[in-house]
Amino acid sequence: MSTNELHYPRQPEAPDSPGDIPAERPASLERLDALIGRWEMEASFEAGYFGPGSPAITGRGGYTTFEWLEGRVFLTQRFVNEHPAAPSGIAIIGAGTDPTTFEQHYYDSRGVARVYQMSMDGRVWKVWRAAPRFWQRYHGEISADGTTIKGAWEGSVDGSEWKHDFGLTYTKVDEAGWPCGVACG
Repeated sequence: MSTNELHYPRQPEAPDSPGDIPAERPASLERLDALIGRWEMEASFEAGYFGPGSPAITGRGGYTTFEWLEGRVFLTQRFVNEHPAAPSGIAIIGAGTDPTTFEQHYYDSRGVARVYQMSMDGRVWKVWRAAPRFWQRYHGEISADGTTIKGAWEGSVDGSEWKHDFGLTYTKVDEAGWPCGVACG
């Protein structure tokens, strides 16, 4: 039995079968395995981010998990932020129309729903979206040992002039480093 058959059995062809069921799991999804696991998030904000004269701030304050849904066709990302101003939420990631990209459907505790594009090329993880007056992009570098992703979010009003928003670093944690409120449901 092949790996695809173990994780993604083919559907029997039937005349009334919907046309949107893929015949097999896209191979590009294997690149997302680098994200699987539990991660602690650390955000860093430059001086003045929270208003004139505010100091630079770096702090841990959240956790995220990446895991495959049954069938290994969609990757879930669940994130919890401990700071009340930062949203918690979920994202569902799947193959994009182009084999080099993915699509991320993002939902958060503020009621925000967005669709991002994503790529994973070697040890470089990128997430981006183009929206009127609110373009965003994240560029993260995965460490050689796969335990850290160091990156930053940027924003733009027009997609041509970009401004640093905040740094976001993920550090992989084991079961012992995971707070019960997140790991235990």
